[in-house]
Amino acid sequence: MKPASLLRTTFLLVAVLLTFSCEEGAVTQDDSNAIPGRRDYAWVIDTINNPFLRFTNIWGNDSKNVWIAGAMMSDGLYKYDGSKWSLDNRVYISDPSTVWGYENDLWVGNDNGCIWKFTGSSYIQELNDFEVNGNLVSFYAMTGSSSTEIFAVGENFINPVLMKYSGMKWFIDKVLPDLGNFIQLKYSTKSDRYYIVQWLTDYSIKILEYNRKELKEIYEYPPSNGGPTISIIDGYLYLVIEKKIFRYFNSKMEFIFEVNDPNFGGVVWGRNRNDVLIRMLDGIAHYNGTDWKYLLKSSEPIMLAPNCALFSKEVFIPAKIRRTGYPIIYHGKLE
Repeated sequence: MKPASLLRTTFLLVAVLLTFSCEEGAVTQDDSNAIPGRRDYAWVIDTINNPFLRFTNIWGNDSKNVWIAGAMMSDGLYKYDGSKWSLDNRVYISDPSTVWGYENDLWVGNDNGCIWKFTGSSYIQELNDFEVNGNLVSFYAMTGSSSTEIFAVGENFINPVLMKYSGMKWFIDKVLPDLGNFIQLKYSTKSDRYYIVQWLTDYSIKILEYNRKELKEIYEYPPSNGGPTISIIDGYLYLVIEKKIFRYFNSKMEFIFEVNDPNFGGVVWGRNRNDVLIRMLDGIAHYNGTDWKYLLKSSEPIMLAPNCALFSKEVFIPAKIRRTGYPIIYHGKLE
């Protein structure tokens, strides 16, 4: 552990570097009249009867085709068809850790170096026990711009690993010499670039921008038990740094709002800058461009996943009840 004085110095240095690398100011004015999001959700809570299951990633192309990956040392891929959640056991996928799709195709990765493609009728295993430098790759996140450009990030238990899919096969794109891993990956349609959260073994965290050739560091957080998270809202990259939410574009950081509450869960999702859902440690809140308020409050501690599936009038947010361990899905509908 670093001495407090050194840690403080590191934090100040990071702040100075950020000032020079991320110019402050408005990102754009094209959404200045964004409509404030509604708050009249009707909520249903679906429980999956398996206390050992932990949801990690969720994806859907509409509210009647939503997929969740859940690690449980066995098959844990679930699908929502518009009425109920069902275990998809047409193929055995051990510990699915990430899921992402494009149109009617779906890709599922696990923490043992495997990736499957689901075409709507059958599964094709595209990677099997894939290793980098003699170690299996654990996949933590996956996204892309099309079915012929997909990236997957993770680690080989030592180094951060970035894989790429060309439409025909997966191959290694980058392996960093740093000790640690890549834990988040997002694609911005506004910048046409990818953004990665890199966790290092000294507990520092970096946010990287990837233009398909080079990785550029846009933010670094000093060693701590927490750190910044990223999301994509209306095509823009959003960063949550402590209790403040920023939007990043063209090397500019624009402050959007702050959740000054001890129960803030450090993650946001949204449709636009005035329609943002907020992960709380005791429920789900919402920012409408003016203020933030709870939409739903739990009577007991819960653990919301960092990812959700958000549509024009519906949202699916995986969670876990801390007391019982049972996984649940919050399904909110705007009537």
